[in-house]
Amino acid sequence: MDLRIWLESIYTKARQSISKPSLYGSDIDISSYISDSSESVLAESRFDAKKAEEVGVNLSANALYLQVDQTYYKYISRIPGVEVLRIEDFIDSNPDEAREYVWKLVDPGIDKYTALAALRGRGGYFIRVKRNTRVEEPVMACLFISYKGLQAPHNIVVVEDGAEATVYTGCTIAPEVLGLHIGISEFYVGKNAKLRFIMVHSWNRVAHVRPRTGVIVDDGGEYISYYVNISNVKTLQTFPTIYLGYNARAYSASIILGQGDSEIDVGTKAYLAEESSAELISRAIAKDDSRVIMRASIVGRGGRGHIDCRGLMQSNTANIKTIPELEAESPNALLTHEASIGRLAEEEIYYLMSKGFSKDEAIGILVRGFISVDTSRLPERVRTYIDTIERLTAEKAM
Repeated sequence: MDLRIWLESIYTKARQSISKPSLYGSDIDISSYISDSSESVLAESRFDAKKAEEVGVNLSANALYLQVDQTYYKYISRIPGVEVLRIEDFIDSNPDEAREYVWKLVDPGIDKYTALAALRGRGGYFIRVKRNTRVEEPVMACLFISYKGLQAPHNIVVVEDGAEATVYTGCTIAPEVLGLHIGISEFYVGKNAKLRFIMVHSWNRVAHVRPRTGVIVDDGGEYISYYVNISNVKTLQTFPTIYLGYNARAYSASIILGQGDSEIDVGTKAYLAEESSAELISRAIAKDDSRVIMRASIVGRGGRGHIDCRGLMQSNTANIKTIPELEAESPNALLTHEASIGRLAEEEIYYLMSKGFSKDEAIGILVRGFISVDTSRLPERVRTYIDTIERLTAEKAM
Protein backbone atom coordinates (compact mmCIF):
# COMPACT_ATOMS: atom_id res chain seq x y z
CA MET A 1 0.00 0.00 0.00
CA ASP A 2 1.28 3.47 -0.91
CA LEU A 3 2.35 5.56 2.13
CA ARG A 4 -0.10 8.35 1.33
CA ILE A 5 -2.99 5.92 0.97
CA TRP A 6 -2.12 4.27 4.29
CA LEU A 7 -1.90 7.61 6.10
CA GLU A 8 -5.17 8.77 4.58
CA SER A 9 -6.91 5.63 5.86
CA ILE A 10 -5.75 6.57 9.37
CA TYR A 11 -6.92 10.17 8.96
CA THR A 12 -10.31 9.02 7.67
CA LYS A 13 -10.89 6.83 10.71
CA ALA A 14 -9.78 9.68 12.97
CA ARG A 15 -12.12 12.21 11.35
CA GLN A 16 -15.04 9.87 11.98
CA SER A 17 -14.22 9.84 15.72
CA ILE A 18 -13.24 13.47 16.34
CA SER A 19 -16.39 14.03 18.45
CA LYS A 20 -16.44 10.63 20.15
CA PRO A 21 -16.08 10.88 23.95
CA SER A 22 -13.82 8.56 25.88
CA LEU A 23 -15.36 5.63 27.70
CA TYR A 24 -13.66 6.78 30.92
CA GLY A 25 -12.67 10.07 32.51
CA SER A 26 -13.96 13.63 32.31
CA ASP A 27 -15.05 14.83 28.89
CA ILE A 28 -13.27 17.99 27.79
CA ASP A 29 -13.79 20.37 24.89
CA ILE A 30 -10.91 19.81 22.48
CA SER A 31 -11.92 22.57 20.04
CA SER A 32 -9.68 25.16 21.72
CA TYR A 33 -6.68 22.89 21.15
CA ILE A 34 -7.28 22.49 17.41
CA SER A 35 -5.10 25.23 16.02
CA ASP A 36 -2.11 25.72 13.79
CA SER A 37 -0.64 28.52 15.89
CA SER A 38 2.97 29.36 15.12
CA GLU A 39 3.63 30.71 18.61
CA SER A 40 5.69 27.65 19.48
CA VAL A 41 8.44 28.45 17.00
CA LEU A 42 10.46 29.69 19.98
CA ALA A 43 9.90 26.45 21.87
CA GLU A 44 13.60 25.67 22.19
CA SER A 45 14.28 28.93 24.05
CA ARG A 46 11.41 28.24 26.46
CA PHE A 47 12.60 24.79 27.46
CA ASP A 48 13.21 24.57 31.21
CA ALA A 49 15.94 22.05 31.99
CA LYS A 50 15.05 22.19 35.68
CA LYS A 51 11.59 20.79 34.89
CA ALA A 52 13.23 17.87 33.09
CA GLU A 53 15.40 17.22 36.12
CA GLU A 54 12.30 17.36 38.33
CA VAL A 55 10.89 14.31 36.54
CA GLY A 56 14.23 12.51 36.64
CA VAL A 57 15.39 12.94 33.03
CA ASN A 58 19.15 13.00 32.47
CA LEU A 59 19.69 15.36 29.54
CA SER A 60 23.29 14.12 29.19
CA ALA A 61 22.23 10.53 28.55
CA ASN A 62 23.87 8.62 25.70
CA ALA A 63 20.44 7.86 24.25
CA LEU A 64 17.96 10.74 24.47
CA TYR A 65 14.80 12.10 22.88
CA LEU A 66 13.66 15.63 23.75
CA GLN A 67 10.51 17.30 22.45
CA VAL A 68 9.25 20.78 23.32
CA ASP A 69 5.64 21.46 22.31
CA GLN A 70 5.20 20.23 18.74
CA THR A 71 8.01 22.11 17.05
CA TYR A 72 11.39 21.41 18.65
CA TYR A 73 13.05 18.00 18.67
CA LYS A 74 16.45 16.70 19.68
CA TYR A 75 17.43 13.05 19.59
CA ILE A 76 20.62 11.02 19.73
CA SER A 77 21.88 7.52 20.44
CA ARG A 78 25.49 6.74 21.19
CA ILE A 79 24.64 3.27 22.49
CA PRO A 80 25.45 0.40 20.10
CA GLY A 81 22.34 -1.52 19.09
CA VAL A 82 19.95 1.27 20.12
CA GLU A 83 18.18 3.42 17.54
CA VAL A 84 16.44 6.70 18.48
CA LEU A 85 14.50 8.67 15.87
CA ARG A 86 11.65 11.11 15.61
CA ILE A 87 8.56 9.17 14.56
CA GLU A 88 8.14 11.12 11.29
CA ASP A 89 11.72 10.34 10.30
CA PHE A 90 11.13 6.65 10.95
CA ILE A 91 7.94 6.61 8.87
CA ASP A 92 9.53 8.52 5.97
CA SER A 93 12.62 6.31 5.84
CA ASN A 94 10.91 2.98 6.56
CA PRO A 95 7.31 3.23 5.28
CA ASP A 96 6.78 -0.51 4.88
CA GLU A 97 8.11 -1.28 8.35
CA ALA A 98 6.20 1.64 9.87
CA ARG A 99 2.92 0.06 8.86
CA GLU A 100 3.79 -2.90 11.10
CA TYR A 101 4.09 -0.68 14.18
CA VAL A 102 2.26 2.63 13.85
CA TRP A 103 -1.42 2.69 14.93
CA LYS A 104 -1.45 -1.10 15.30
CA LEU A 105 -1.95 -1.41 19.08
CA VAL A 106 -3.83 1.86 19.55
CA ASP A 107 -6.78 2.51 17.24
CA PRO A 108 -7.00 6.13 16.00
CA GLY A 109 -10.77 5.81 16.20
CA ILE A 110 -11.03 4.86 19.90
CA ASP A 111 -12.11 8.36 20.94
CA LYS A 112 -11.68 12.02 20.12
CA TYR A 113 -8.28 12.14 21.83
CA THR A 114 -6.72 9.45 19.65
CA ALA A 115 -8.44 11.07 16.68
CA LEU A 116 -6.97 14.47 17.51
CA ALA A 117 -3.53 12.92 17.95
CA ALA A 118 -3.78 11.24 14.54
CA LEU A 119 -4.89 14.43 12.81
CA ARG A 120 -2.88 17.10 14.63
CA GLY A 121 -0.15 15.27 16.53
CA ARG A 122 3.51 15.93 15.82
CA GLY A 123 6.64 14.19 16.97
CA GLY A 124 7.18 11.36 19.39
CA TYR A 125 10.02 8.88 19.51
CA PHE A 126 10.85 5.67 17.72
CA ILE A 127 13.20 3.59 19.87
CA ARG A 128 14.49 0.25 18.68
CA VAL A 129 16.74 -2.11 20.64
CA LYS A 130 18.32 -4.58 18.27
CA ARG A 131 18.09 -8.34 18.64
CA ASN A 132 20.00 -9.79 21.63
CA THR A 133 21.23 -6.32 22.67
CA ARG A 134 21.23 -5.80 26.43
CA VAL A 135 21.36 -2.17 27.49
CA GLU A 136 22.16 -1.22 31.07
CA GLU A 137 21.93 2.56 30.68
CA PRO A 138 18.35 3.91 30.45
CA VAL A 139 17.17 5.43 27.19
CA MET A 140 15.86 8.85 28.26
CA ALA A 141 12.97 10.88 26.85
CA CYS A 142 11.49 14.22 27.89
CA LEU A 143 8.24 15.70 26.56
CA PHE A 144 7.82 19.33 27.64
CA ILE A 145 4.95 21.78 27.05
CA SER A 146 6.06 25.42 27.12
CA TYR A 147 3.11 27.10 25.42
CA LYS A 148 -0.67 26.77 25.50
CA GLY A 149 -2.16 24.22 23.16
CA LEU A 150 -1.80 20.62 22.08
CA GLN A 151 1.10 18.24 22.43
CA ALA A 152 0.34 14.85 20.90
CA PRO A 153 3.47 12.74 20.33
CA HIS A 154 3.33 9.21 18.96
CA ASN A 155 5.87 6.94 20.65
CA ILE A 156 6.99 3.53 19.42
CA VAL A 157 9.35 1.22 21.33
CA VAL A 158 10.55 -2.02 19.73
CA VAL A 159 12.66 -4.40 21.82
CA GLU A 160 13.62 -7.21 19.48
CA ASP A 161 13.95 -10.89 20.36
CA GLY A 162 16.34 -11.56 23.22
CA ALA A 163 17.02 -7.87 23.84
CA GLU A 164 16.69 -5.99 27.13
CA ALA A 165 16.35 -2.26 27.85
CA THR A 166 14.95 0.43 30.12
CA VAL A 167 13.12 3.45 28.70
CA TYR A 168 12.61 6.37 31.09
CA THR A 169 10.16 9.09 30.02
CA GLY A 170 9.42 12.31 31.88
CA CYS A 171 6.48 14.49 30.84
CA THR A 172 6.10 18.00 32.24
CA ILE A 173 4.81 21.50 31.58
CA ALA A 174 5.59 25.13 32.30
CA PRO A 175 3.66 26.70 35.21
CA GLU A 176 0.15 27.96 34.42
CA VAL A 177 0.30 26.88 30.78
CA LEU A 178 -3.07 25.59 29.55
CA GLY A 179 -2.12 22.43 27.71
CA LEU A 180 -3.59 19.17 26.42
CA HIS A 181 -1.16 16.25 26.31
CA ILE A 182 -2.19 13.15 24.35
CA GLY A 183 0.65 10.68 24.26
CA ILE A 184 0.12 7.72 21.93
CA SER A 185 2.45 4.86 22.89
CA GLU A 186 2.85 1.45 21.26
CA PHE A 187 5.36 -1.00 22.70
CA TYR A 188 6.54 -4.24 21.08
CA VAL A 189 8.47 -6.70 23.24
CA GLY A 190 9.97 -9.61 21.31
CA LYS A 191 10.42 -13.25 22.24
CA ASN A 192 12.42 -13.66 25.46
CA ALA A 193 12.98 -9.89 25.49
CA LYS A 194 12.52 -7.49 28.38
CA LEU A 195 11.31 -3.88 28.45
CA ARG A 196 11.31 -1.81 31.61
CA PHE A 197 9.31 1.38 31.08
CA ILE A 198 9.22 4.19 33.62
CA MET A 199 6.99 7.23 33.11
CA VAL A 200 6.93 10.20 35.47
CA HIS A 201 4.35 12.98 35.07
CA SER A 202 4.55 16.48 36.57
CA TRP A 203 1.80 18.73 35.23
CA ASN A 204 0.05 21.86 36.49
CA ARG A 205 -3.42 22.64 37.84
CA VAL A 206 -4.88 23.54 34.43
CA ALA A 207 -3.42 20.76 32.27
CA HIS A 208 -5.48 17.96 30.72
CA VAL A 209 -3.69 14.65 30.07
CA ARG A 210 -4.92 11.70 27.99
CA PRO A 211 -2.22 9.05 27.32
CA ARG A 212 -3.25 6.09 25.17
CA THR A 213 -1.03 2.99 25.33
CA GLY A 214 -0.93 -0.50 23.86
CA VAL A 215 1.68 -3.16 24.66
CA ILE A 216 2.27 -6.59 23.13
CA VAL A 217 4.68 -9.05 24.73
CA ASP A 218 5.73 -12.05 22.67
CA ASP A 219 6.32 -15.56 24.04
CA GLY A 220 8.69 -15.61 27.00
CA GLY A 221 8.99 -11.82 27.06
CA GLU A 222 8.62 -9.50 30.03
CA TYR A 223 7.17 -6.00 30.39
CA ILE A 224 7.72 -3.99 33.58
CA SER A 225 6.02 -0.62 33.96
CA TYR A 226 6.22 2.08 36.62
CA TYR A 227 3.97 5.13 36.33
CA VAL A 228 4.12 8.03 38.79
CA ASN A 229 2.13 11.26 38.89
CA ILE A 230 3.82 13.69 41.28
CA SER A 231 1.89 16.93 40.80
CA ASN A 232 -1.46 18.63 40.51
CA VAL A 233 -3.32 18.20 37.23
CA LYS A 234 -6.76 19.32 36.11
CA THR A 235 -7.81 16.01 34.55
CA LEU A 236 -5.91 12.83 33.74
CA GLN A 237 -7.23 9.62 32.22
CA THR A 238 -5.34 6.61 30.92
CA PHE A 239 -6.03 2.88 30.63
CA PRO A 240 -3.11 1.04 28.96
CA THR A 241 -3.74 -2.41 27.51
CA ILE A 242 -1.19 -5.24 27.66
CA TYR A 243 -1.39 -8.36 25.47
CA LEU A 244 0.71 -11.27 26.71
CA GLY A 245 1.95 -14.23 24.70
CA TYR A 246 2.74 -17.74 25.94
CA ASN A 247 4.80 -17.69 29.15
CA ALA A 248 5.08 -13.88 28.97
CA ARG A 249 5.05 -11.72 32.10
CA ALA A 250 3.86 -8.23 33.00
CA TYR A 251 4.26 -6.14 36.12
CA SER A 252 2.59 -2.72 36.22
CA ALA A 253 2.77 -0.32 39.16
CA SER A 254 1.07 3.09 39.32
CA ILE A 255 1.57 5.70 42.04
CA ILE A 256 -1.02 8.48 41.90
CA LEU A 257 -1.12 11.72 43.88
CA GLY A 258 -4.41 13.62 43.76
CA GLN A 259 -4.20 17.29 44.81
CA GLY A 260 -6.38 20.38 44.57
CA ASP A 261 -9.45 19.69 42.44
CA SER A 262 -7.73 17.09 40.25
CA GLU A 263 -9.85 14.46 38.49
CA ILE A 264 -7.72 11.37 37.88
CA ASP A 265 -8.87 8.11 36.29
CA VAL A 266 -6.01 5.63 35.87
CA GLY A 267 -5.85 1.90 35.25
CA THR A 268 -4.32 -0.99 33.34
CA LYS A 269 -5.82 -3.95 31.49
CA ALA A 270 -3.98 -7.21 30.79
CA TYR A 271 -4.91 -10.13 28.55
CA LEU A 272 -3.30 -13.42 29.60
CA ALA A 273 -2.32 -16.34 27.41
CA GLU A 274 -1.40 -19.84 28.58
CA GLU A 275 1.35 -19.88 31.22
CA SER A 276 1.55 -16.07 31.25
CA SER A 277 1.25 -13.87 34.33
CA ALA A 278 0.34 -10.29 35.19
CA GLU A 279 0.53 -8.29 38.40
CA LEU A 280 -1.21 -4.90 38.43
CA ILE A 281 -0.36 -2.68 41.41
CA SER A 282 -1.79 0.78 42.15
CA ARG A 283 -1.36 3.21 45.01
CA ALA A 284 -3.34 6.43 45.26
CA ILE A 285 -3.21 9.31 47.72
CA ALA A 286 -6.09 11.81 47.63
CA LYS A 287 -5.72 15.28 49.16
CA ASP A 288 -7.83 18.44 49.16
CA ASP A 289 -10.85 18.07 46.81
CA SER A 290 -9.28 15.58 44.41
CA ARG A 291 -11.11 12.65 42.84
CA VAL A 292 -9.17 9.48 42.01
CA ILE A 293 -10.39 6.33 40.27
CA MET A 294 -8.12 3.28 40.13
CA ARG A 295 -9.10 0.71 37.52
CA ALA A 296 -7.50 -2.67 36.94
CA SER A 297 -8.66 -5.49 34.71
CA ILE A 298 -7.27 -8.92 33.90
CA VAL A 299 -8.78 -11.23 31.30
CA GLY A 300 -7.38 -14.75 31.49
CA ARG A 301 -7.47 -17.51 28.93
CA GLY A 302 -4.92 -19.19 31.16
CA GLY A 303 -2.04 -18.20 33.36
CA ARG A 304 -2.07 -16.22 36.61
CA GLY A 305 -3.10 -12.67 37.39
CA HIS A 306 -3.25 -10.53 40.52
CA ILE A 307 -4.59 -7.03 41.19
CA ASP A 308 -3.62 -4.95 44.24
CA CYS A 309 -5.30 -1.52 44.63
CA ARG A 310 -4.79 0.64 47.73
CA GLY A 311 -5.96 4.16 48.44
CA LEU A 312 -4.96 6.59 51.18
CA MET A 313 -7.34 9.39 52.13
CA GLN A 314 -5.65 12.61 53.27
CA SER A 315 -8.73 14.86 53.23
CA ASN A 316 -12.37 14.82 54.31
CA THR A 317 -13.40 16.25 50.93
CA ALA A 318 -11.39 13.97 48.64
CA ASN A 319 -12.69 10.80 47.00
CA ILE A 320 -11.09 7.50 45.94
CA LYS A 321 -12.76 4.68 44.04
CA THR A 322 -11.20 1.31 43.18
CA ILE A 323 -12.60 -0.81 40.33
CA PRO A 324 -10.80 -4.17 40.09
CA GLU A 325 -12.16 -6.54 37.45
CA LEU A 326 -11.32 -10.19 36.80
CA GLU A 327 -12.57 -12.27 33.88
CA ALA A 328 -11.67 -15.92 33.35
CA GLU A 329 -12.21 -17.42 29.91
CA SER A 330 -10.79 -20.80 30.85
CA PRO A 331 -10.63 -22.98 33.98
CA ASN A 332 -6.85 -22.80 33.57
CA ALA A 333 -6.80 -19.15 34.66
CA LEU A 334 -6.04 -18.28 38.30
CA LEU A 335 -7.03 -14.67 39.04
CA THR A 336 -7.05 -12.82 42.37
CA HIS A 337 -7.46 -9.28 43.64
CA GLU A 338 -7.30 -7.22 46.80
CA ALA A 339 -8.38 -3.62 47.34
CA SER A 340 -8.45 -1.26 50.30
CA ILE A 341 -9.03 2.41 51.07
CA GLY A 342 -8.30 4.05 54.40
CA ARG A 343 -6.29 6.65 56.28
CA LEU A 344 -3.09 6.64 58.28
CA ALA A 345 -3.53 4.90 61.62
CA GLU A 346 -3.18 7.29 64.55
CA GLU A 347 -1.48 4.63 66.66
CA GLU A 348 1.24 4.20 64.03
CA ILE A 349 1.86 7.95 63.98
CA TYR A 350 2.05 8.08 67.78
CA TYR A 351 4.36 5.06 67.84
CA LEU A 352 6.86 6.78 65.56
CA MET A 353 6.55 10.00 67.56
CA SER A 354 7.39 8.00 70.69
CA LYS A 355 10.64 7.03 68.96
CA GLY A 356 11.64 10.67 68.62
CA PHE A 357 10.18 11.62 65.24
CA SER A 358 8.06 14.76 64.85
CA LYS A 359 4.48 14.34 63.69
CA ASP A 360 5.35 15.50 60.16
CA GLU A 361 8.31 13.13 60.04
CA ALA A 362 6.14 10.25 61.25
CA ILE A 363 3.48 10.95 58.61
CA GLY A 364 6.18 11.21 55.94
CA ILE A 365 7.62 7.82 56.90
CA LEU A 366 4.19 6.17 56.76
CA VAL A 367 3.27 7.79 53.45
CA ARG A 368 6.59 6.73 51.94
CA GLY A 369 5.94 3.18 53.11
CA PHE A 370 2.44 3.26 51.60
CA ILE A 371 3.54 4.30 48.12
CA SER A 372 6.65 2.13 48.04
CA VAL A 373 6.38 -0.60 45.41
CA ASP A 374 8.66 -3.46 44.42
CA THR A 375 11.61 -2.12 42.43
CA SER A 376 13.69 -5.30 42.53
CA ARG A 377 13.00 -5.82 38.82
CA LEU A 378 14.90 -2.63 38.00
CA PRO A 379 18.65 -2.16 37.54
CA GLU A 380 20.38 -0.42 40.44
CA ARG A 381 20.95 2.84 38.56
CA VAL A 382 17.25 3.05 37.63
CA ARG A 383 16.15 2.14 41.15
CA THR A 384 17.72 5.34 42.43
CA TYR A 385 15.45 7.38 40.13
CA ILE A 386 12.34 5.66 41.50
CA ASP A 387 13.52 6.10 45.09
CA THR A 388 13.96 9.83 44.50
CA ILE A 389 10.54 10.16 42.87
CA GLU A 390 8.87 8.22 45.69
CA ARG A 391 10.50 10.50 48.26
CA LEU A 392 9.32 13.60 46.38
CA THR A 393 5.79 12.18 46.08
CA ALA A 394 5.67 11.46 49.81
CA GLU A 395 6.75 15.02 50.58
CA LYS A 396 4.03 16.47 48.34
CA ALA A 397 1.40 14.15 49.82
CA MET A 398 1.77 15.66 53.28
